[in-house]
Amino acid sequence: MTMQNARKKGLLIDLVTYALAFGIAAVPFAFIEEALPATAVFTAVATVVVFIVSTVYSDVSVYDPYWSVAPPVMLIANMIKYRLFGPNAWILFGIVGIWSLRLTGNWFRTYKGLGHEDWRYAMYREKYSPPVFHFISFAGLHFMPTVVVYLGLVNALLAMRVGDFCIRVLFGCVVMLSAVFLEFVSDRAIHRFLAELKGERKTCDISVWQYSRHPNYLGEMTFWTGMFLYYVVLCPKEWYFGLGFLGIVIMFLVVSIPMMEKHNLERRPDYAEYRKKTSMLFLWPNRRE
Repeated sequence: MTMQNARKKGLLIDLVTYALAFGIAAVPFAFIEEALPATAVFTAVATVVVFIVSTVYSDVSVYDPYWSVAPPVMLIANMIKYRLFGPNAWILFGIVGIWSLRLTGNWFRTYKGLGHEDWRYAMYREKYSPPVFHFISFAGLHFMPTVVVYLGLVNALLAMRVGDFCIRVLFGCVVMLSAVFLEFVSDRAIHRFLAELKGERKTCDISVWQYSRHPNYLGEMTFWTGMFLYYVVLCPKEWYFGLGFLGIVIMFLVVSIPMMEKHNLERRPDYAEYRKKTSMLFLWPNRRE
């Protein structure tokens, strides 16, 4: 099968999978009264469906778009079910929609097709026997990201239920949109760099990548922090309900960044020198002489 055919087949399977997953998940969602438990069950059921399909096709990357596709679906489901059509609901849905389009668009651009698993998934598949790998796949590669995204989205799910608009929420909006812009700039820079290098194993050190080794991860953590700031303005007395977004921050700091650092050191000869000169996360002037 050519890469083009694999890509078309993969996109079709993903489209059918997500339509089926969200359709099945909508059934229990409709019968659970409280918003947070209903949404939790919705995303859990949808994740199980995606996991089953990824197992059938031996391709964990079927789950890759879930991170960006599920949040706007969960928000619009809440808006429709609970008739949440106030300004906060529309603002948050709009911003999450922009974030989702950017992230899903980047996934679409880089998607190679069914059978082209992310290197992290392939590493686990090669290292562990099928029973152990399937457990890791379900618990760590599917369900853990689902849980942390849900915990981060709690801020929006609660904030959109507040009917009154407060001008101070604009600060959270600016933080979220700035984060999306940073991710967009990061994507454009690295795609241009990779196109010019034509597959050579060199480290991207142009644009924002010269100031941060992981500007895309910084953007993602900043986005969810901005959502928390939006929620805190509207519900200052219940601020602690929104701390679930820290799960996303911790996941990037403890899992994603260390794993990517190790991977880059192994496959890019110039990464060690780049690492010495460049901030790990925050945009900071490099230490070049």
